[in-house]
Amino acid sequence: MTPLAVINSNLDTLLQTAGFSDQQGELIEDIYFAVGRLSRLNHSLLLLAKIENNIIKNEEQISLRPFIERKLRQFQELLQSAEIEVSIDLKDKELLMSKYLADILLNNLISNAIRHNVKPGRIEVLLTVSQLIFKNTGIAMSLDGTRTFERFNKTTSSEGMGLGLAISRQICQQYGFTITYTYADHLHVFSVVF
Repeated sequence: MTPLAVINSNLDTLLQTAGFSDQQGELIEDIYFAVGRLSRLNHSLLLLAKIENNIIKNEEQISLRPFIERKLRQFQELLQSAEIEVSIDLKDKELLMSKYLADILLNNLISNAIRHNVKPGRIEVLLTVSQLIFKNTGIAMSLDGTRTFERFNKTTSSEGMGLGLAISRQICQQYGFTITYTYADHLHVFSVVF
């Protein structure tokens, strides 16, 4: 992270100097954007390495139902602005896992369902004793199921880096869960089987 921090610091110092033309301002904005993407990419790749090497521990009993409800509340404003209707059917389920990794898994599944949705759209979240399912409207065709969970796999319209589902798969593998993708009834379906 040090080289990225140096770049950001130097950009901040540069911004405090004399005025810039519009073109120079746009170039600096582009640099800030690129540094932000590099920082997120670095963070995601480090997280993948930590998960692969089983470095993240701190496992505890997690009651998944209130955890999901709280997560969806955190995304409420984004869901409303994207005109996405959410329906939930959540049963009680306890899991022994890192709360940090559970948070990342849910963030990835929810943000994926929002990012790749349509306007207006919908998301269905189902939790049973054996699985967690996210269904969302989106492009009217199936994704390439053989590459869905590969690193850097993303649609051309995606603003992400193509690591969210790879991280989700890695988290699931660490706990012996299975994550799958299907396309059924015009809905993209991501299922985590415990």
